[in-house]
Amino acid sequence: MAILGYARVSTNGQVLDIQELQLRAEGCSKIYAEKESGANAKRPVLNKLLREVRPGDVVIFAALDRLTREGPYKTLSILELIISRGATYRSLAEPWADTTTEFGEVMAALVGYIARKTRQDILRRTSAGRQRAMAAGVRFGRRPKLSLQQRREAATRRKAGERAELIAASLHVSASTIRRIKD
Repeated sequence: MAILGYARVSTNGQVLDIQELQLRAEGCSKIYAEKESGANAKRPVLNKLLREVRPGDVVIFAALDRLTREGPYKTLSILELIISRGATYRSLAEPWADTTTEFGEVMAALVGYIARKTRQDILRRTSAGRQRAMAAGVRFGRRPKLSLQQRREAATRRKAGERAELIAASLHVSASTIRRIKD
């Protein structure tokens, strides 16, 4: 079991000193610290911490907003990931966010439920939006590289036995694009 700390500031002009002192005072054996915007989903140090956390570990952070600035769903997702790895977490600024206590475990269960429910709501709204767009005639996916006339021409030439590479070269596309055309 390890006590791990996570500290983050947004810019190089800011310092991690206060967070690191707080985390050391809590007994953190290893502190993962980075200078990266909380709105950036690609934070290598946080991702490393989440990969390395093991069952029985305790992850401590100065405040929940140090985890992310991407909104409550992302925060809940990170907390849920820590719990799913068999670890616990504790926020120094938010006493309720502490799964090392029974009350905190109840809160974690609630946090997990909220995260799942939020994700389901997002999927439901996205699906409904897609269906409305389709009903309105919106086409999804990439635009075809070839016009309908060019696809018909390519299909006719393929049926006549011409090699896909030659057809592709004349139409300025790849041979695999030609091979995917249905007769």
